[in-house]
Amino acid sequence: MVLPNSNAFLPFSHSLLFPALPLAETTMMSIVDPAPSPDDFGAAVSPEELRRLRRTISNRESARRCRLRKQRRLEELRERASVLRSENRDLSGRLGGIARRCLLVHRDNNRLLAETSALGRRLADLRRVLALRHLRRLAAPLSLAGDYYEQAWA
Repeated sequence: MVLPNSNAFLPFSHSLLFPALPLAETTMMSIVDPAPSPDDFGAAVSPEELRRLRRTISNRESARRCRLRKQRRLEELRERASVLRSENRDLSGRLGGIARRCLLVHRDNNRLLAETSALGRRLADLRRVLALRHLRRLAAPLSLAGDYYEQAWA
C-alpha cells in the first residue's frame, strides 16, 4: 500500500504486528511479503488499517502453510502410489504363477479322473470274470452229475 505522498517501498515491520515471532520468521515474512512500513508514510496508520494489514499477513502465512501441507501430502501420496504399484507388480506376478499351477492341477485332476474311470471299468470287468469263474466252479459238479443222470437214462 502506498500513500500519495510516499514513494518508498520498504518492507513492513512485522515485529510491530507480530512481536512474538522469532527473527527468522519475521525476516522470512519480510522477504516474502514486502509491504510499506507505517513509519515510511509519515502519517499514523489507523487501527482498522493495522488490523487489515495483520489479517493480510496472517492470511498469506496461512496460505503458505496450507501450500506446504498440500505439497507434503502430495509427496506422501506419490510415495504411496509408488509402493502400491510395486506391490501390484509383485501380486500380479504371483497371481500368474498361481494361475499356471492351477491349470496344471486341473489337467492332472482331469487325467486322474479319466484314469479312475478306466480303472473302475476294469475292476467291474474283473469282478464279472471272477463271478463267472465262481459260477462255473459251482456249476461243474452239477454238470458232472447231470452227465451221470443223462448216461443213466440213455
